[in-house]
Amino acid sequence: MKTDPFTKVALSVIAVLPLLNLVSGLLAARRATAEQTADLIGKYQISSWASYIGTYGHHTGYYVLDTTTGKVVESHEDVHKLTE
Repeated sequence: MKTDPFTKVALSVIAVLPLLNLVSGLLAARRATAEQTADLIGKYQISSWASYIGTYGHHTGYYVLDTTTGKVVESHEDVHKLTE
C-alpha cells in the first residue's frame, strides 16, 4: 500500500506541532514578579445583603472593605417597612 505525499506532510506537521509548542513554552517561561510602587492602590471588597423579617418588612445593606488595611470604607443599611 502506497501513501500519497499530502498524507505524509500532514502527519509530519501534526507530529511536529506539539513538540514546537512544548519547546516554546519552556523557552518563554518566566517567573511572575510583583511590582511594589510607592503609592499603593487600594483593593476593595464589596458585599451586599438582605434579610426578610416576617410581616414587618426587610433589611438591606452593603459595606465596602479596603483589603490592604482591613478597614470599612463605607457602609449603609435600610429598613423597608411593608405597607398595606
